[in-house]
Amino acid sequence: MEMTSSVMRFALATYFMKRGYGFHHPSQSSELSWTSPTFEPIRIECDDVENGLNQEFSNLVSTHVSNLRQLLVEQRLHDWSRGVVELREYVISNKLVTSLVTLLVKLLKRHEPNAVCIVQIIEHMCFETKGEPSQVFDQFVELLLKALSQCCENKDARVAIWLLRAIHGVLHGLRQYHEQQYGIARQNQRHWQDQNMITDMIYDCLVESNLATKDK
Repeated sequence: MEMTSSVMRFALATYFMKRGYGFHHPSQSSELSWTSPTFEPIRIECDDVENGLNQEFSNLVSTHVSNLRQLLVEQRLHDWSRGVVELREYVISNKLVTSLVTLLVKLLKRHEPNAVCIVQIIEHMCFETKGEPSQVFDQFVELLLKALSQCCENKDARVAIWLLRAIHGVLHGLRQYHEQQYGIARQNQRHWQDQNMITDMIYDCLVESNLATKDK
């Protein structure tokens, strides 16, 4: 059994048992492995609980992010991809997409070494294996834009740049999907309108926070 799968199942099972909630598990969770995670969770500050993030869910996700980062370092891309898919299925089943994005943004603020991995997780979350937009695509884009806007208001340039990377990666993936589906000559007009709208929103946000100049 791949490490990512066993780690995620351990984390989810532990979270479920400790909380005692009636959560629905992803289909893979029927075969729980009790192998301990390799890495300690990144500690989340107490204000996360005040902001609506459950501490144990925070530890679950941050542990998984650390494991996913190690898989990238080891170039175990198949295991890494499966780990992201399992995480996506879990947050969809338990209606935790908003909490996940909030937590990922907080991890970007506090743990620079994981930033590249987090950006790639966000991008991968938005697409299925064959490149089509995933079930959480629209919600993720909306939440990322809200997070970017908040960073701009707070003049948090470092996190804003990482969020921009993630958003541009998602837009690039969407463009590739439409090229595969329709061909370059038959690009979906709505797609280009949406992309231009998002690009303008990003630019306006950066201008308001003095992260960009008025000269395009």
